Amino acid sequence: MKNTRVAILIPTMNRPDFLIRTLNYYAKMQSPHPIYIGDSSNPENISIIKAFIESLNGKLEIDYNWFPPKFDNLEKFLAKVKEKYVVLNGDDDFEIPSSLTKCAEFLENNPDYASAGGHGVTFRLKTSGPYGEIDRLADYPFRSLEAETASQRLTDFMKNLFTITFGVNRVEHLRKILAGQITMVATWNELSQLCSCAIAGKSKLIDCLGFVRQIHDKQYYACNMIDWLTAKDFHDSYILLRERLAKKISEVDNIPTNQAELVVRDSFWEYLQVYMAAEQKDWKARNKSPIVMSPAKLLRVKIGKAFPVLKTIHHRYFPNKKQLHYDVLDPRSHYYEDFKPVWDSFSGKDLHNPQNIV
Repeated sequence: MKNTRVAILIPTMNRPDFLIRTLNYYAKMQSPHPIYIGDSSNPENISIIKAFIESLNGKLEIDYNWFPPKFDNLEKFLAKVKEKYVVLNGDDDFEIPSSLTKCAEFLENNPDYASAGGHGVTFRLKTSGPYGEIDRLADYPFRSLEAETASQRLTDFMKNLFTITFGVNRVEHLRKILAGQITMVATWNELSQLCSCAIAGKSKLIDCLGFVRQIHDKQYYACNMIDWLTAKDFHDSYILLRERLAKKISEVDNIPTNQAELVVRDSFWEYLQVYMAAEQKDWKARNKSPIVMSPAKLLRVKIGKAFPVLKTIHHRYFPNKKQLHYDVLDPRSHYYEDFKPVWDSFSGKDLHNPQNIV
C-alpha cells in the first residue's frame, strides 16, 4: 500500500563504510521503503558513496542529496520527502522494514496519533568500525505517550526522554515543527524538536523490534550536561525553548501562555533531575568510582559473573522488566527473526556469503 511506505532519512558525513553497510542491509531485506540520503561528506567519500549506490542497480529507491556540513539541514532534507510518513535513521543504525510498515499501518488507522515505533536495541562491538563481534547489547527504549493533553504528554516525556524520531512520524507534523524552529546550538535544537513531537500528538509503542543502534567511538556526541549547564548561552537558550514550547502547548491545549510556561518550567525541572543523576552515574562508571551495592545485589552480580547461563535463565523466566536484548539472541523469540539479518550485517557474515552481498 502506498500510504504505508515510510521515507527513511539518513544523514551522513564521511562515514561511507557505515552507510554502505546500512544500504546493503536494506537491499538484502528488499525494503519497500524509499531512502533519502543527506550527505555532507568530502569529495573523496562522495565518490565512494555514489559508486556504491550505482552498484545497487536500482534494488533500492534512493534519493541522494548533498548538503553543506550544518546541523540545521533537517528542514531542507524533509522538504524532499514525498511520502506521508518518515523515520530518521543514522548511517550506523538499522530500521526493521517490516516494523516500519506496521507502524505506518497503525498511524493510518489511528489519526489521533502523531508517531509510532517498535522496541529498540543497541549493540557495541569488540572492535571499532562497522563490522565485528558483539561485545554487549542493551535496550534502547521507545515509549507510548497517550495522555490527551499536550501539557501532560510533555511532562511524561521529560521524565522518561526517548528519541521519538527513531519511530515513524507523520511528515506534516515534523514539517510544522521544523518550520518554526529557532536556530540554537545542537543540544537545544534536538531537545526542542523532541519536545515538540511530544506536544504535537500521541505516540504508540508497537510490540515489535523497531530499530537497532550501534554504540561506537566514531559517533557524533553532544556536550556533557555539566558543560551544557555552565555554558554562557544556557539561560538565553532556555528562555527561547520555554517560549517556543509554551506557544505550542497554548495552541494545542487552548490554555493561557503563562500557564503553558509553568508546564514547560516544571517538566524541564523533571528532565534535569533525571538526567543529571544519569550522567553522574555514567561519570562514576567511566572514572571507576566505587559503586555501593546492597549485600543481596552484590551476591547476584557475583553469581551472574561466575555462572552466565544462570543470569540468562533468570532474565528470561524471572524478569523485573522487559529486557529485549536477551530476547533478540534467542531463536525461540519472535524478535530474533528481525534481529538476525541485522546481526549478519554487522558481524560481517554477509561479507563472506556471496548471495547476501548486493
